[in-house]
Amino acid sequence: MNEQLKSMESPQPPAAAQPGPGAETQKPMRTVSDPREVAALVMQRMQHVSAKKDELDLAIKGLVDITKQLTRTYGEQLIAVEHLRRRVKALEAAAAGTAASGTPMQ
Repeated sequence: MNEQLKSMESPQPPAAAQPGPGAETQKPMRTVSDPREVAALVMQRMQHVSAKKDELDLAIKGLVDITKQLTRTYGEQLIAVEHLRRRVKALEAAAAGTAASGTPMQ
């Protein structure tokens, strides 16, 4: 349990991500045994996690809003493309009919 509390007390990156020997000196870890200190550390971590959760919640809501806008715009573009496709087909059919009847196209 003390190992878990040590890791909770000093947030350090994993060993692979730690800077080399020329970087800043790391503060020494100490063992927390007082229940009040443990409770304070746990509450501190819970607040940190809650703050990160709120940040993520805002980011997700932003992404959802952007996705809704993109989806709406994409749908509108699909409708516009379909209307243009129908118009082109109609114009091609009219041009083919005009060419078949022998009248010059304008």
